[in-house]
Order: sequence, then C-alpha cells, then structure tokens
Amino acid sequence: MAHYHLAPDPHRPRHLRVLAIFECDPRAEFTEVWLPDWRPGRYELGNFARNVVGVSARNTDGDELHLHKLTRSCWRVHSKGNERLHFHYSYFANQTDAGGCYVDETLFYVNPVHCCVYTQASRNQPCSLLLELDGDFEVATGMRFHAGLYEASDFDELVDMPILASRQMVHNSFEMDGIRHHLWFHGVKEVPWDRILSDFKSFTRVQLDTMGALPVSEYHYLFLIFPFAWYHGVEHRNSTVLALGPADNLFSGLYSELLGVSSHELFHTWNVKYIQPEAFAPYDYQRENYSPLGYVYEGFTTYYGDLFLLRSGVFNWEAYVEEVDVYLKRHFDNYGRYNHSLHTSSIDTWVDGYGGPAAPHRRVSIYAEGMLSALCLDLEIRRRTHNEHSLDTLMRRLYADAVNGLQYTEARLLELLFEITDHSFEAFFEQHYQRPLSREAVLNDALNWVGCCLRLEPSENKEERLLGLRSKAGGEAGTVVMVAPGSPANVAGLVAEDALLEISWIDEKHCLLRWRDKMQHEHQALLEADESAHWFSTYHLMRLPSPNAEQQKAFAKWTQG
Repeated sequence: MAHYHLAPDPHRPRHLRVLAIFECDPRAEFTEVWLPDWRPGRYELGNFARNVVGVSARNTDGDELHLHKLTRSCWRVHSKGNERLHFHYSYFANQTDAGGCYVDETLFYVNPVHCCVYTQASRNQPCSLLLELDGDFEVATGMRFHAGLYEASDFDELVDMPILASRQMVHNSFEMDGIRHHLWFHGVKEVPWDRILSDFKSFTRVQLDTMGALPVSEYHYLFLIFPFAWYHGVEHRNSTVLALGPADNLFSGLYSELLGVSSHELFHTWNVKYIQPEAFAPYDYQRENYSPLGYVYEGFTTYYGDLFLLRSGVFNWEAYVEEVDVYLKRHFDNYGRYNHSLHTSSIDTWVDGYGGPAAPHRRVSIYAEGMLSALCLDLEIRRRTHNEHSLDTLMRRLYADAVNGLQYTEARLLELLFEITDHSFEAFFEQHYQRPLSREAVLNDALNWVGCCLRLEPSENKEERLLGLRSKAGGEAGTVVMVAPGSPANVAGLVAEDALLEISWIDEKHCLLRWRDKMQHEHQALLEADESAHWFSTYHLMRLPSPNAEQQKAFAKWTQG
C-alpha cells in the first residue's frame, strides 16, 4: 500500500511538502520512483518534475538513502535491505488553472497527478492520503474519507481525484437518480443558489436521460473563482475542476461560460473517463499517449456540452447560436484547416501543445473542429435514419461497450454506425477526419436537414477583408496578430508580432504598408487588394426563413433530443 502526506511547505512559500511512503523489495538493489510527465485531459507533456525541489529518501529508521536522477522524472533509490521507502520533496504549487496545483494562506488546491510519485509496484496498490492543514480549511474531493485518511483503490484513481481545500468555501448540493451532486465554490461569498441549482438540475436531467445512469456514486464540481479573467475546466473520474474569473462577473456576463464548461465536463464523465479509446487503456504517465480520436473524446464532448443546455431549456436558440458561432469563427479564422486533418491534429497536440510557439495555421483544434464534425455526424445519422437514430444512439452503444470493459477504435465506430444506420460511414470519416477540410459546404449540406444554414458576413475591417491582415493597437500603428496564408499581406512577408508603422490606402485597391520585424529591420510594400478572397470572413448559424414541414420536424428532434 502507498501512503502520502501533503502539507504546505513552511519553509518555501507557494510550495507543497510531499512525503510518499512505499513498500519495496529488500532483495532488490534499487527502487525507481516516478512522477507523471502529463495529465489526462491535456494531451501534451507537462514535465511536472520541473516543479520538484529538495528530493531525499530515507528508510523507516530515518537513515538517508542514496539516490540519483535517472530520467527527467525518475529517481533511482539505493534501497536494498529495506522493506519501506520514505520519499521526501517539495513541489512548487503556483499554477492557477483547473489542471494544476496552488497553495497559499487561504487555498490548498492539488491535482495529485502533478505532484504524487509512484513505483511500478505501487501503481496498482491501494493508496491513502493524509492532509496536514492548520486552521479552518474545508475540504472538497471525490476521494473517500475514512478514519482521518483519504483513500483510493489505486494510483490511477488517486491522481484522478483533485483536492480543493479552502478557508472561503461555499457549498450546496442536489440529488438526482440517487446520486448526490456537490457544488463547491472558492473565491465567491454569495451564490444565487436558486438559479444555479435549477439550471444544473436541468442539464443534468437531460444528460442522464440521454446516456443513462452516471457511472459514479457521487459527483463534485470544484469551482476556483479568481479575481482576474480566466476560463478553464478539467474532467476527472467523479469530479471536475473549473477555473473562472473575474469573480464579480461570474453570475452575469460569465454565466453562460460557467454553464457551458460545467455541462461539458459532466458529459466527460461518460465520454473519456469511462468511454475510452484503446490508446488510453491504461494511461502511460511517462510518455505520449497518441490517439487520432481527439474528435471523439473532445470534439463530441464540446458539441454535447452546449447542445444539452439547449435541449434542457437552460439556453434558448439564440444563446445556443452564440456558442456555435464561436466555434465557426475558430474554424474559419484558422487556415490550418487546409493543412492538417483532425486525425493529424489529434496526434499533434503532443507536438505543439495548446497554443504555444508553432508555425501559424499549422493544424486545427480537436475541440472546435471536432465540435463541428460532431454536428455534421449527428445530422447525417439523423438524415440516414429519418430521425430514428442520432449521435445519441452511438454514444449509448459506446457506453454499453465501456460497461463491458471494452475500449473503442475508429473501426468500432464505423461498425456501430453501420449497425445503427445500415449505411457505411467510411467516406464520411475519410472526408471529415482523415483529410484537411474547410467546412462551408459540408456544414450547409448537413444543416439543411434541420432547416438551418450558415450566413456569410465579410469582415468589416478593410485590412482583414482585402489584405488578409489582422492587427491590434499597440506600438506605433499596431501589431500584427495574424496573416492569412496566400493573402497579399502574406505574400509581402508580414508575420505575427511584426510592428506596423504605417497603413496608407492610396485608393480602393492599393495600400502602402510599412512595418518593423522582430530583428528591427524596416520594410515597405505596396499591396494590391484581393476583393474575391474575403479573408477572415465570419459565418453565423441561422434558421432558414421558410423551412418545410420535414425540416421543422427534424429541427425539433435535433434540438429537443
């Protein structure tokens, strides 16, 4: 059995003191201790070991054991002759998002996957955890609590159950279908509970009616509400951490975001925590876990997060359209749709992460692109079965597989879709997932089934529309934010972060640009407007003005579930 002690480090501000106690084989020369290199839910290497300081190892008598670093996240301890190993270190806990660790005088927030080590022998053993907190901290976590200790059945369960302890906690709960749903808020003093509980009950009811029983005995929403602007959510086995801010806007301007991310993360309980691709069974914490199926575990979830809010009545049609338009903008602003498929982009989250330095317009988002492909897939299933089946049917079949201990592959998705529709979806998958795709035509074709379409709006900004140049104010005349590939600005040589010195329209078709690059070289070019390309156009979801009876029926089936 593995045992962990977690406490604020009294000698290092914003540090977490960790003691991990493991059983070891006294006959073995070494025991290797590992820290995960990434966390499920964010498909990139996190290199959490960079936050570890002051590592030491001792036996049960307190004698220090020699150790040395073997890899970036593995320590080899000379443990021969000892049946138990005490592994000590501090972890820098200063990451204010929904997937990290943060410790100060009022907040003790831990994602164990960041800071808890393991041995190969302890990976499948039961775990216990002691929190050493002074004062009036209230603790919220999905872990079981017994005899002063938090318990997990194994390391995988331990690291999938974050801990939120706070001196400023606000809590309420509701029960549905025998499962208690807890809402814990850190960072706000007052919560409009009548409104919150009503809305959460509404979208929870629709999710349960769609998928069946939630595969957990209780569920916890852990809200980290900050005084600054923030938006992030992370799914876990029977909980979610949601980081939002600023606090003074949470229940007004940010309320739709709060609902959207909450609905999204609840659906993840089925889709990725229990319905898993083969590549994640089991997780390998020490290397990349490549899967081309990000369009399922993130794209489908993104699609359903807002759709459940519409079906439940928490969102009206106009509110739902606003959310869909956000993903349309992300798709059409990203010219990576001409370069990388969803398959490739799912693999490449491990290459260039979530917005770090990379070639512009290199790939697409498994969230935005996956959401739009899920919309097309849902409507295509409905069209082929005359509204008898939908993506809901596929998700229920995948969940039935998961209950029987089966993970899915893309071949299994195609097999299930053929069983559901009596049609092959191989051509659909090749078009939507296996090749780059700009979605104007396929979206309009899919939406027509439910009496909807996309409305094109050219950019109101002249430089965006005619030159393919997006900028923001700053410096002299502004800073380049994005350049559309193949546009006049791109051909002239501008790139993001160049400083614009002058934008002078000589006539309706010609613009003089002066700019300074990163190396402080100044450039000048006369650009000719491209009036046919409509760079950075915006697309909006809308209903057809006169849908026929069949389209109206299909719309009702789609939006009401």
